[in-house]
Amino acid sequence: MLSIAYTSSATEPMSEDDIAAILLKSRANNRRFDITGALMYRGQRFVQILEGPDEIVRERFALIAEDSRHKSVQTIREMRLIERQFPEWTMGFREVDSSAGTQLPGYEDIMGRRGAERIKHADNEGQQFLEWLGEYWLPRA
Repeated sequence: MLSIAYTSSATEPMSEDDIAAILLKSRANNRRFDITGALMYRGQRFVQILEGPDEIVRERFALIAEDSRHKSVQTIREMRLIERQFPEWTMGFREVDSSAGTQLPGYEDIMGRRGAERIKHADNEGQQFLEWLGEYWLPRA
């Protein structure tokens, strides 16, 4: 199993509807292709972690990297997994700029109280990586 984490920049500001459309399509595709992970968005920047079968993750990542809605796609971590680190999330999401994301279907507040507690006591590298991202990349609430 493979995990890829990457950052990118949106080519234009994304509205709540834009993000909702990305999430709905991503979650449907991820279920179909057996991929799990997390997505964060802040100030036109994305951080995403994808995990699943090696070949499928590489194929999906290649498609994502070609998507014209973002640029400057940079892999920040790639690692082999024995088991999933986000088994419950077809795509956990956090919009950092506002609380508007809480209204999106399937919203999982990965940096909110419940999510932060899960990550704070993470027993796997993926969740520890999200904790590190929270310290490095996300503003203090």
